[in-house]
Amino acid sequence: MYVLITGGTNGIGLAGARGLAAQGARVGLVARDRGKAERVAGELGGADVFEADLTSQASIREMVRDVRGRAPAIDVLVNNAGAMFTSHQVSADGIELTWALNVVAPYLITTLLVGHLSPWARVIGTASDEHERAKQIDFDDLNGERYFSSSAKLTGGSMRRYGETKLALILLSSELAKRVPMIRTYTFEPGLVATGFNLNNGRLMKLMMAMTKPFARTPEQGAETLVWLAISPDVADETGLYYSRERRTDPSAAAQDTAAAARLWETLERQTTLPK
Repeated sequence: MYVLITGGTNGIGLAGARGLAAQGARVGLVARDRGKAERVAGELGGADVFEADLTSQASIREMVRDVRGRAPAIDVLVNNAGAMFTSHQVSADGIELTWALNVVAPYLITTLLVGHLSPWARVIGTASDEHERAKQIDFDDLNGERYFSSSAKLTGGSMRRYGETKLALILLSSELAKRVPMIRTYTFEPGLVATGFNLNNGRLMKLMMAMTKPFARTPEQGAETLVWLAISPDVADETGLYYSRERRTDPSAAAQDTAAAARLWETLERQTTLPK
């Protein structure tokens, strides 16, 4: 079994890579920091390293070419990398960074690799129960500017933006299941996990995350559902669904909006079309 995973050098992704390697999988690590990824590869007893900045579409395309050239057919693709940014920043492609990393990257990686997936391959996305904060995808403000105004910051705008991107990830998974029926797609929520998440947003956020740590799950616990979705025969005939604690569960009503899912897919097609 060959597994390609983004964000596999720390937190839930690293725990998932370890768990799958322990099950005999060959792992491919997509990472921005090659040195760190190579150290993890050594720890796993050997893994392939593919370098990419997942906020850059050009970098993603170059990474995919590398994967196609060096990796065998992919049995499990894990779109795990994600982050939240508390200030409004844009990528080299002019896309707000939280959206670029959490939504555009998994869409682009998956669609570019569809032809390199084995039949009945599994595509897994790391979502979050924070998706429930978002009542819909705001297609009129895809760059999320309203989330970063002074007033929005006081009411947790960046966290609501993060929730919107996780809502989008769930919608993408369900739409992918319809458009590519020869693969299986899943999203899951790992719960509150003590990882490096949100430590990139200054001292206050670091303090807040430190305060939640005694109540958080370990990365290994957070990755249990990821590993289960990758290997369990129990979900082999399921697709486009959402899971928590190794059980199928219903996401929010907004995450079950089939019209929004189709519109989101078409929107991302436009956002990732190469200029002529």
